[in-house]
Amino acid sequence: MKELKFRKSPLGIKIVYACFFAMFVIFAFAYIYPMFWAIINSLKTDREFAANSLNLPEQWRFQNYVSVFKDFKVAGTDIRGKDMYLYFDMLFNSLWILVVHVFVNVTSSAMLAYAIARFRFPGKNFLYAVIIFANTIPIIGSGPAKYKMAVALNMVNNPATIWLMWAAGFDFAFIVFYGYFKGISASYSESAKIDGANNWTVLIKVILPQIIPCIVAVAITQAISIWNNYSISMIYLPIYPNLAYGMYIFKDYYFLVKDPMPIYFATAVISSIPIIVLYACSQNLILTNMTTGGLKG
Repeated sequence: MKELKFRKSPLGIKIVYACFFAMFVIFAFAYIYPMFWAIINSLKTDREFAANSLNLPEQWRFQNYVSVFKDFKVAGTDIRGKDMYLYFDMLFNSLWILVVHVFVNVTSSAMLAYAIARFRFPGKNFLYAVIIFANTIPIIGSGPAKYKMAVALNMVNNPATIWLMWAAGFDFAFIVFYGYFKGISASYSESAKIDGANNWTVLIKVILPQIIPCIVAVAITQAISIWNNYSISMIYLPIYPNLAYGMYIFKDYYFLVKDPMPIYFATAVISSIPIIVLYACSQNLILTNMTTGGLKG
């Protein structure tokens, strides 16, 4: 029986590995420390935080996390007759904005990608080039025009119409879906059409089941982005503040809350837990499907 011989790595490779390891440790610390700092300061009084935000709490005030649900609040507006928004109000707004935005955007991106990837029609290549251009080169200065259009179409502060703005489908989700659709063999569609299936039947019963993992991965990625996005409420839905926007403007209403900074940090910690858990549970699914879709595209 031959003995296994282990070849030692050259010194140069060891140095490269050591450099990468040190770099990843620095990156990990840079991401973990702010969360640790927020957790520590969420368990203090406001006086302790002002005195030294780096020290550990003298008394661990876990009741700050209970106080979030009654003390974290921002002023409302006369338009809806609501003078104050509490944590659960903003949580509800975060949830419906997230669900509607993700559903509308993923659906429109998938349908657009399917049409361009699987059908031939005049202007197909031009439309694809426009979408790629829009995703690679930022169009600076389009914000005011976009807002003016939203005002003209009665989308601002109007949940019944704001979803139309999210149905463009010209974003990164399109690129991922396009790659997936291009990677699915055309023989599946041809076999279904021979059996009498129309285009909608092929999409729903043949193609869609094959891309469900991709849809889930894209939806989770979008959910993480929307959950942390305060500009949606700030610009287009100011009378429907979500948690991200509520935390953005909370500093203007410190005088309403006892120990405002610990409450602020406790709110940040509580609000980040769902997204952290969601990403941790679906990390492999996201990375696998995003990489596969991108490579096939």
